[in-house]
Amino acid sequence: MRLHEWKERLADRIVPPVPQKNFWTDPYHFNLQEDPMEHFPGAERLGRFPSKKSRDVKRSILGIGFETLDRDTFDPRATFPFLAESGVKYARCQTGWMKCEKVPGHYDFLWLDDVVNPLAEIGIETWFSLSFGHPVHTPAEAYEAAWRKANGKMVPGWARGWVGETPLYHGEKGMRAWFSYVRALCRHFRGRVRFFEIWNEPEAFWTHNGIPLRETMSLEEKAKDYTEFVARTAEVIRSEIPDAQIIADVAQTATSYIKALGKNKLADHIDIFSYHFYGPVPEEFIEARVANLRANLIPSDPAKKLHFWQGESGRASGKSSLFSFPTELAQAKYLVRRNLTDLACGAELSSIFTVTDFLCYYPDGRDQYYGVIDAKNNCGKLAYYAMQAMGFLLDGLENAPDNFCAFRPGNWQAFEPRMPYRIEAHAFRRSGKAVFAFWTPEHVELSAATVRGSIYMLMDESEKPEHPVVLDPIRRNVWLLPKELLETTSDGSNFNGTLCIRNFPVTDCPLLLADLSIFDEIKNEA
Repeated sequence: MRLHEWKERLADRIVPPVPQKNFWTDPYHFNLQEDPMEHFPGAERLGRFPSKKSRDVKRSILGIGFETLDRDTFDPRATFPFLAESGVKYARCQTGWMKCEKVPGHYDFLWLDDVVNPLAEIGIETWFSLSFGHPVHTPAEAYEAAWRKANGKMVPGWARGWVGETPLYHGEKGMRAWFSYVRALCRHFRGRVRFFEIWNEPEAFWTHNGIPLRETMSLEEKAKDYTEFVARTAEVIRSEIPDAQIIADVAQTATSYIKALGKNKLADHIDIFSYHFYGPVPEEFIEARVANLRANLIPSDPAKKLHFWQGESGRASGKSSLFSFPTELAQAKYLVRRNLTDLACGAELSSIFTVTDFLCYYPDGRDQYYGVIDAKNNCGKLAYYAMQAMGFLLDGLENAPDNFCAFRPGNWQAFEPRMPYRIEAHAFRRSGKAVFAFWTPEHVELSAATVRGSIYMLMDESEKPEHPVVLDPIRRNVWLLPKELLETTSDGSNFNGTLCIRNFPVTDCPLLLADLSIFDEIKNEA
């Protein structure tokens, strides 16, 4: 295909729903940070990064959070048109025991049907997080007092969902009620839901009579009890759905809790382990963290493979006591870097918290701004459109350890500090073609200065780009580079024989280098 035809295919079309703000022409949405490719010699902008409908994505790690619906925090119907166009493949939903069993012994899953079925219709698979207590079966004075104090006004979210109150500490009567609920849920959704996570962040949300057990129990004691709870609950799930995939999760990695889970043989009872990570630097020791999980959580059966997911992670774009400078750009950077980092670590799912903002979420009436959808204005944030770009890119993207890439500053032999030049460099492959990613792992709320240097890429001859393009998933730009910019090194250096581009700009917003053929699949689209 000729280049002018590619320009037509990559024209500046953004699929509906369209934003109410023009992110791509307003520099303030990028904190006045320069577009790193704008003045790169010879670079020609071809157009916008394409997107894919979720139903058209064949294989991807991209997930979105549907958490807190058990506390009625948003109307899921408003999100379906956005998600249909997002490229997302998985949605995590907390099932809300007290919302499903409003009358003891009677279960109503209609509200969950209204999530699972519409998502399936647009190509997104729901996975369940079985979480939290029940006013009748796990009574707790602290929660009851919060409801009384609200006196008809908004009840705090933790009390609204009986968050953390654990049936294990309410005796066999509480556990029998829990098992009855789990069994009914599995029967209802058999054939529609196959992934079942047991509890949410147990070392954090593990409560008895409203008291967080982190105040009264050691991590090791909680790990032992959580393993027992998972083992018993998993047995009930598998009795109804023999091929169900059982998930355990953790709020914090690299703690003694992980070692204790390993010693208690948690891995023998699960198929997937899900880690959560909310740090302001998505890459912070993440390879070592995941390696630590793999080394501690080893099934007794050597033939069994334990899979790893990143099940909850995100960044607020607006007011939050946790962040200094929350912006839509920081949120978008976090999302793209989170997805790429999780993939590089071998995670088979990367889920972003959350689909939409929660209006009037906190007891004082404040909103919560973790959503990729702006709930007040019913439009996508910058992170939503970055997610669309990742929805296209992640379809079939996989690690390519047989390839290699690296970054070095202009004079790498010079006697000078190396820390400012720390660069994330990862080799991937999509549809048999090499894809390389580069970015600086800076705090997402800062605007890192552009670092320039040489990028080196090693791949088979068949994967070398005929028409090299640079992909910017946050600005959604596609840039064509002159092929002559790619030189093969022959200077006897450590990277001898690699393809090299000199003076390449790298920022804290990832840039990816690939061949224009990465877009072959869209050539027949209107």
